[in-house]
Amino acid sequence: MGKINLQTDQYYNMIRNLILLALLTVTVSCSTENKNVYVVRRGPFTQSIVETGELQAVNASTLTMPRINSIYGYNFKIIELAEHGKQVRKGDPVFRVDPSSVQKYIIEKRESLENEIASANKLKAQILNNIQDLRAQLRNEQASYEIKKLQLDKSAFESEAVRKVIELEFRQAEIKLAKIQRNLLLRPKLDSLDYRIQKIKVIQKENELLAAERTLNQLIVLSPLDGVFVVANNNRTGQIIKVGDEVYLSNIVARIPDIRTMKVKGFIPENDISRIRPGLKVIVRLDALPSVPFQGVIDKLSRVCVEQDSKKVFLTEVIISGSDLRLKPGMTVRCEYITYEGEDEMYVPARCILEENKHFYLFIAKRGKIRKTEIKTGPSNNMYTIVSGDLRPGQDLVLPENILKR
Repeated sequence: MGKINLQTDQYYNMIRNLILLALLTVTVSCSTENKNVYVVRRGPFTQSIVETGELQAVNASTLTMPRINSIYGYNFKIIELAEHGKQVRKGDPVFRVDPSSVQKYIIEKRESLENEIASANKLKAQILNNIQDLRAQLRNEQASYEIKKLQLDKSAFESEAVRKVIELEFRQAEIKLAKIQRNLLLRPKLDSLDYRIQKIKVIQKENELLAAERTLNQLIVLSPLDGVFVVANNNRTGQIIKVGDEVYLSNIVARIPDIRTMKVKGFIPENDISRIRPGLKVIVRLDALPSVPFQGVIDKLSRVCVEQDSKKVFLTEVIISGSDLRLKPGMTVRCEYITYEGEDEMYVPARCILEENKHFYLFIAKRGKIRKTEIKTGPSNNMYTIVSGDLRPGQDLVLPENILKR
């Protein structure tokens, strides 16, 4: 029984010591915290405005369905597609379109071209035959004309009726000869024109075939730059485009942002716009990686106030210095717009300042006494405010709320 009581006393003593140790730790911690926080400080000071934003690439390329002639169709099936979010290099194939309709067109045009070439060769041979026929006819008519002319010369001693018949036959032979001569002169020109027309048809078919073969090469789309391959949504389904989907010509298939140079699309509330200007330094932190700061500057500041989430804001564009593969388009960030930087400033916790009738005061503790001191204030941030007056660094401060409670 005595052993049980002894163990119980030891247990309660141990518990009491732990409680006292915990209270002592809290007291020391609070005392240290108060001493560290509520004092006049001197050193570097930064004033900033912190707002959210979204990462975007400065340079990005939009990839659309190939801009080809509608004779091949209006919508095509995607048969190969790079993985969404894949890092691609300039010149890499990123997606391929079904070439079957273009290949069918090429086969048809090749057959049509062969037919037109055959027609041109046939016409060329026919032209040569026509010339040879006309020349043979010319020789025959020339001989007939010479015979009729001799008969006309001998008809001087014939009767008038016979001479008239011979003369008429001569005139007919003369007309036929002139006609053949005229045909021989004009026919090559007409045949040459027909042959040129046929050659034009051949060239047209060749150009159509060449355009179709070039179109076949266009159905394999290459990356125009280094970046991340971001697949777009299908306008028909609203879902991300995938292999097997049919997409209309010229519709967007993907985007490739160049993540080597990134920017932030952000905003500034209208109440703070007077402190913001292009060229200001900005510290950017990823929501997913808040401990790592990225340096940037304001590149653009909108001149028109817009409404966003029921607030009036001015849009900003922040260019991030350098490149980092951890920065991805679409990520949410927090931008700290540095509106003031001082290397050697005297400042105090903002909650230690008392405002009365547009005057500002601090309560300074010294040797158990508290002195109310008027000060002038300067720029402030979320925690501290720059002050000037009868102060020196290291002086202890008392919160105004503690004084008022007394």
